[in-house]
Amino acid sequence: MRLEPRSNVAIVHDYLSQRGGAERVVLSLSRLFPSAPIYTSFYAPELTYPEFKDLDVRTSDLQDRVDPDHFRRAVLQLPSAFSAMDLSSYERVLISSSAFAHHVSHPNAGVYCYTPPRFLYDTATYLGSRAKAAAVWLPFEVLRRRDRRAALAKRTYAAISQQSSRRIQHAYHFSGDIIYPPLATAHLPSIPPALPSEPRALVIARLLPYKRVDVAIRACAAIGLGLTIVGEGPEEERLRSLGGGADVTFLGRIDDDELRQLFAQHSLVLIPGIEDFGYAPIEANYAGRPAVAIAAGGSLETIDDGVNGQLVDGWDLDAWAESLTAVLARHWVPEQLRETTQRFHESSFHRSVSDWLDHSLD
Repeated sequence: MRLEPRSNVAIVHDYLSQRGGAERVVLSLSRLFPSAPIYTSFYAPELTYPEFKDLDVRTSDLQDRVDPDHFRRAVLQLPSAFSAMDLSSYERVLISSSAFAHHVSHPNAGVYCYTPPRFLYDTATYLGSRAKAAAVWLPFEVLRRRDRRAALAKRTYAAISQQSSRRIQHAYHFSGDIIYPPLATAHLPSIPPALPSEPRALVIARLLPYKRVDVAIRACAAIGLGLTIVGEGPEEERLRSLGGGADVTFLGRIDDDELRQLFAQHSLVLIPGIEDFGYAPIEANYAGRPAVAIAAGGSLETIDDGVNGQLVDGWDLDAWAESLTAVLARHWVPEQLRETTQRFHESSFHRSVSDWLDHSLD
């Protein structure tokens, strides 16, 4: 379902250098507002979804000054890059952000927020070290003040989940509507495939400390379950060292065709990190696979324990190993798992976003 835009709209997103859930949301927003240009700090076509090549993507002056493979080194330059953007010719601005896209200046802007910047408001978890967080506390405090001013200047906020709404409240001291993001399905099996005869687990995550991929590696090794990890990040070397003699395969960045095949080849999907929403459980269910996730964050809003997966309290290794064993022993019906994803259809997302903007912006 496509809802035509009712005003002159620009879309703004943090950066286009990844293949993640936020980038899929931006593609969905471009289908809702097909004539809207997409403004971003920098764009690496080879690192994100190919559909962006057919869209009007406009970058900041960071475009030729950022190494896309090490973009986090330039993250402190983003506030100024967005502040410098001139969007005065647009009636409304729709911002998609988990970093600093909300620093653009416009009197009629709405922010669809995945989370306030993690490295500013949950630094120790993001860096995986309290000592590192303490070392950057003072410069980050200056940036936090600037970030809060930028957030307070926006007309309206919407959060992707209750977990995200709580983080917005903690960081900015206000709340907004909750609009669940849409489930993209082009990269998923058209028909839920039968479960493979040989069980194997799948993790799809950026390799960052808060994703807790180490828990998945250790739990799978404890019960002799093979594990495939899709994703890149600064934790990769450390995580590889944890595998030891276990059956762990790191695939790095893959395309949608490869991902579609992986869902068919795996029995379950693991989400050990606390996500603000997290697409992995829903994608797993659409592909006819149960999800095993930590009982916290967005997983509490997407997993009905015992219906489309299983929730695990904390990161205790024995608890994770026990849950994996229980899920593998149960008979799951792929078609029934897919049925649980209906509430995340793109048409529902488009209606919710359109209503939110119409009610909140002039």
